[in-house]
Amino acid sequence: MTRSPPLRELPPSYTPPPRTAAPQILAGSLKAPLWLRAYFQGLLFSLGCGIQRHCGKVLFLGLLAFGALALGLRMAIIETNLEQLWVEVGSRVSQELHYTKEKLGEEAAYTSQMLIQTARQEGENILTPEALGLHLQAALTASKVQVSLYGKSWDLNKICYKSGVPLIENGMIERMIEKLFPCVILTPLDCFWEGAKLQGGSAYLPGRPDIQWTNLDPEQLLEELGPFASLEGFRELLDKAQVGQAYVGRPCLHPDDLHCPPSAPNHHSRQAPNVAHELSRGCHGFSHKFMHWQEELLLGGMARDPQGQLLRAEALQSTFLLMSPRQLYEHFRGDYQTHDIGWSEEQASTVLQAWQRRFVQLAQEALPENASQQIHAFTSTTLDDILHAFSEVSAARVVGGYLLMLAYACVTMLRWDCAQSQGAVGLAGVLLVALAVASGLGLCALLGITFNAATTQVLPFLALGIGVDDVFLLAHAFTEALPGTPLQVPTVSWQERMGECLQRTGTNVVLTSINNVAAFLMAALVPIPALRAFSLQPSSAWTYGGATASALMCSAASPGHRAGALWRSSGPEPLRSHLGARRPGPDGCGASGHQGACLPERPAQRFSSLKAVLPPPATQAPRTWLHYYRNWLQGIQAAFDQDWASGRITRHSYRNGSEDGALAYKLLIQTGDAQEPLDFSQVGRGLEGSGSTGAAGLLGPGLQPSLPLQLTTRKLVDREGLIPPELFYMGLTVWVSSDPLGLAASQANFYPPPPEWLHDKYDTTGENLRIPPAQPLEFAQFPFLLRGLQKTADFVEAIEGARAACAEAGQAGVHAYPSGSPFLFWEQYLGLRRCFLLAVCILLVCTFLVCALLLLNPWTAGLIVLVLAMMTAELFGIMGFLGIKLSAIPVVILVASVGIGVEFTVHVALGFLTTQGSRNLRAARALEHTFAPVTDGAISTLLGLLMLAGSHFDFIVRYFFAALTVLTLLGLLHGLVLLPVLLSILGPPPEVIQMYKESPEVLSPPAPQGGGLRWGASPSLPQSFARVTTSMTVAIHPPPLPGAYVHPASDEPPWSPAATSSGNLSSRGPGPATG
Repeated sequence: MTRSPPLRELPPSYTPPPRTAAPQILAGSLKAPLWLRAYFQGLLFSLGCGIQRHCGKVLFLGLLAFGALALGLRMAIIETNLEQLWVEVGSRVSQELHYTKEKLGEEAAYTSQMLIQTARQEGENILTPEALGLHLQAALTASKVQVSLYGKSWDLNKICYKSGVPLIENGMIERMIEKLFPCVILTPLDCFWEGAKLQGGSAYLPGRPDIQWTNLDPEQLLEELGPFASLEGFRELLDKAQVGQAYVGRPCLHPDDLHCPPSAPNHHSRQAPNVAHELSRGCHGFSHKFMHWQEELLLGGMARDPQGQLLRAEALQSTFLLMSPRQLYEHFRGDYQTHDIGWSEEQASTVLQAWQRRFVQLAQEALPENASQQIHAFTSTTLDDILHAFSEVSAARVVGGYLLMLAYACVTMLRWDCAQSQGAVGLAGVLLVALAVASGLGLCALLGITFNAATTQVLPFLALGIGVDDVFLLAHAFTEALPGTPLQVPTVSWQERMGECLQRTGTNVVLTSINNVAAFLMAALVPIPALRAFSLQPSSAWTYGGATASALMCSAASPGHRAGALWRSSGPEPLRSHLGARRPGPDGCGASGHQGACLPERPAQRFSSLKAVLPPPATQAPRTWLHYYRNWLQGIQAAFDQDWASGRITRHSYRNGSEDGALAYKLLIQTGDAQEPLDFSQVGRGLEGSGSTGAAGLLGPGLQPSLPLQLTTRKLVDREGLIPPELFYMGLTVWVSSDPLGLAASQANFYPPPPEWLHDKYDTTGENLRIPPAQPLEFAQFPFLLRGLQKTADFVEAIEGARAACAEAGQAGVHAYPSGSPFLFWEQYLGLRRCFLLAVCILLVCTFLVCALLLLNPWTAGLIVLVLAMMTAELFGIMGFLGIKLSAIPVVILVASVGIGVEFTVHVALGFLTTQGSRNLRAARALEHTFAPVTDGAISTLLGLLMLAGSHFDFIVRYFFAALTVLTLLGLLHGLVLLPVLLSILGPPPEVIQMYKESPEVLSPPAPQGGGLRWGASPSLPQSFARVTTSMTVAIHPPPLPGAYVHPASDEPPWSPAATSSGNLSSRGPGPATG
């Protein structure tokens, strides 16, 4: 028996004659997936028919709901507080901030205003007298800023932060100090006499010109006032602070200045100073001991010689410190200057903000445009203003973007054949999507989700560009319907056409919507509130607005088609601590511990050893408030020992001793017992009869053998450097009241604050001798400086090192935590990569499950997920080429790319899955029917993103416009090129196949009833076929669903391979799919 030749595939150009049934055969064991998909599509058909049956009601109720929810936008809250935007609620940093504010009221004791100068020519050395002269000009202009508010004039001297103003008993001296005490300004000009020009205070004494820092010699002034007032305590204070001659003893930057004091080192030589040499060790404020500005606080882009000497620098920085709003309020509360204006903390904040804005304006205008240098001014209010401007909605760009989308949708859906034109459908669809976006965002506002700059600048355009994709899909379901399908049969009602349209596109819409929502929900795993809100808002908008807009689109599509029919009768018509490598800034380490120690010495040294922490000068050990406190105690102990040895202080009298010796006397007689607070027998125990004039507690054992060892048993600081517990809190009260400069330099910020106590050496009453102890400390801090922080990795390394040091302190019994801008805003980056990988992995698994569930084909779902993973990886790499570093915002875009990429892949995959023929033929046919809607969707997304290119913020252009544009192009490339190739090679087998069996004669059996094996002749084969073949098909027909449309047997439409090539099986048999 001759074996028949193998079955061969018919050429694509072959078109058999019309038949009364669709010849199909079930492939393999795919009966259950086909039945389930047919059942689901039957539900969609019933839904579409029901929507169209009540289209007027659906439109009215839907538009009413949209409008009502859109009104919720009036309740939208735009968050511009950087802390609220960036710090996750309930996180470790949030808890630390809450604790700090609970103890201190506010964390920052001052606000920083920075003035940065750079050369216009990059790389130029700025350490020249001419460049510093321009810096002086800008800084002097900024220091003279005045604003008028509430009928008062506010200048720098009134609102600046002043470190450690001393309390003086002499009223005249106290008033003079109050007017003269300088503001804290960290500037390279402090190395020169010209730094005094920035201090605006002045005082008047009879017979003398106005006293200002430019002509004030504190040593000379004290000599002149000595005969008229007792200034011994004030003199000791200046000596301990090492004030000396203050500014008049420093070199003049311009020695030819007529006001250059004669005491300046270069006054007589008239030689300009060596700027690099003067700045090489940093500069000092008026106090050499407590106000040392290190080089890293003043200069940027430094270069040194092999010996470490400063040679050049590329930037200068001056920092003006202002009081915080709370401090300014407290300073003027009850003052005669504010008693008539209802002074409040809000008014204090307004005054500071107005002054800061004026500061920035005048500083940037200080230098002429043709100057060789340029000034950049920055304040905390500048950042707030940037955030406010960044958060404003540009009505012109929003209207322009939506009008552009309307025009594109209308033009692309117009046809010369007006009966086939979808222009009105496009207009209605874009308007519905716009209303859906507004209502979705209104719903977010009602749910209490705050808006931020990313929401207002990006989301309206991104949501529009992605939301319009489904409009094109629904429209193409009508325009791409082939002859003989229910959408083209004139006798089929509009209800059935809507049902057929929703049946064809419903699976695609559901798949893309679910994956988009899931993608942005996974992006919400990034622990930053601003980006979490940005992720939740589109999720809420698409969850509610996407489904409702699709339903309204179906109910509105019918009038669009009717309009096309009416047009036909009239003929066609044409139709993103200021810490960095150059500008390290102060940060604090808060601590909660019973003994009042923030960190003991060893952990403090541990902090100083960290790579990013700026070490103290080589001649200075790490300094915390404990060091300042202990050194002060050792100093007054030494003064007491000297006064005791010389007889100026005895067991019962200290009036002839020094101020420091008297303070030590008062401390040494304290017992800490409330019943018997004083014990005079403690004074000088073991010192009587000794001829030594040394200080055992200061010099240590072995240095003075004539001093008995037991003399150290009652010392303010013992030989091991420890403070006796019974004296610790009383000594703290005395230190805080008597050493304001040291306290200010330590930046301790004690809570509870020690009580005020005024020392009077000549008051020997018992009340004056009794020292109230400070309450046990719950909070204290010490500052440290960070440097070299340029990249995210640098910040992460610094945070991890500081956290490790605090953990070591915790093991020693002191609960410590770091605080400051890096720890506030970069803490989230510690686990950013882990969050990114976790979110992407979870999202890819969810995408696989959703696609496998709705497509009922894990094979196809796996290919889709593979392509999506490739898109995300490629986008990650391209971001690197574009200079977009991995941070929180790129992570959100990368996670969202998985969901957005589904828009470009699932339509082609579903078309391939429901098409007959070989893999190559199915891929080609799927691409043929999905190319137009996918391309239109991509272009609509690009049009939405185009509005981002017009943003005034480079951050928006780079991080959103560029990244999302690349994502859209990658989606097109993978969806229309890579995925079809993969499907043609690795795609799943067809669910239904068309086969031809050779036969020597034509068989024409009677047509079977229902589903089953069908035989029919094919008499119109091409001439190249040697034999007559007959086709056979097995089709499955599940029972019709309620409301489903079923063709009567006599009206069964003719069939062609093109009709079934892209068709989704339904309850009525095959039909073409557009996606």
